[in-house]
Amino acid sequence: MATHSLALARRLRFQHLELLREVAERGTLGEAAAALHLSKPAVSKALKEIESGFGQPLFERSARGMRPTALGARVVRHARLLLHEFRHMVDDVGDGERKVSGRVRVGMSPYVNLTLAPGLITRLKRLQPQEAAAIQVSDGWLAGLIERLLGGELDVVLALYAPQAVAGMDLSRLVIEPLREEPMIPVASPALAVAPPASGRWRELLAWPWILPPPATHLRRTVDERFAAEGARPPLPVIESPVLAANAGLAAAGLGLTVVPASAAAPGIAAGRLRALDTLAPLPPTHLVLMYRRVAALYLPWIEVFRAAALEVA
Repeated sequence: MATHSLALARRLRFQHLELLREVAERGTLGEAAAALHLSKPAVSKALKEIESGFGQPLFERSARGMRPTALGARVVRHARLLLHEFRHMVDDVGDGERKVSGRVRVGMSPYVNLTLAPGLITRLKRLQPQEAAAIQVSDGWLAGLIERLLGGELDVVLALYAPQAVAGMDLSRLVIEPLREEPMIPVASPALAVAPPASGRWRELLAWPWILPPPATHLRRTVDERFAAEGARPPLPVIESPVLAANAGLAAAGLGLTVVPASAAAPGIAAGRLRALDTLAPLPPTHLVLMYRRVAALYLPWIEVFRAAALEVA
């Protein structure tokens, strides 16, 4: 098996990785050939050679086009990762001519991006003032950020993390480092005059308007499950918003109850615009975590710098 793997590795070329990616993304040999500026017969021949090396088809052919087999999906995933890593190397070497130490591609969940990004980037610049990397920040939801991290599109991810939210994903190639626990707390404006139920039962708050994230989010499912566990229907929100920091502001304006990270509610509570309904049965906490690929830590020195800055912010 090791001999076969070594022989296969020697046969694969950068162009083969690009071909696999393009066929998977475009679904036809003709479109892949056009994207690669090659003839369709040349692409077909190259793909057959690649599949011969693996000993089985990597794509299913049909009248509707081509889609990866189970093995093909795994191969394409690795091809994308290798292509991203190669381009990362090229960027790093090219940037070295301009005395910039590469790029760090950062993914953040919206709440983290809104609340932590300014302080984090300020600390990154302070930790490496002479050789600061070019920082590329993008946001997204947890599962999407992890997919991009595994695929090599991102170098590090800083996000609120609950294992149940990504239970079906293979995270074995990642380092997931908790930075702090983040309790999720229900809050309301004092103007609503919500009396926290002494019984701690969530169902007693169904008469009040709610501000909640969309149904597909982990937090929404957690809140719905809490009500269901008490034999009650989940609340129907009057406002549905995925941005937790914004939800805290909407609740402070008296528009409804919501559930947000404790750190998002803290300024409103300190200013008297929010009140924590802390007699309710608590929700499972989430964590602010730093994630990166294990292999990336071997050649991206900026990961350690980013980690130090994230620990300061957290």
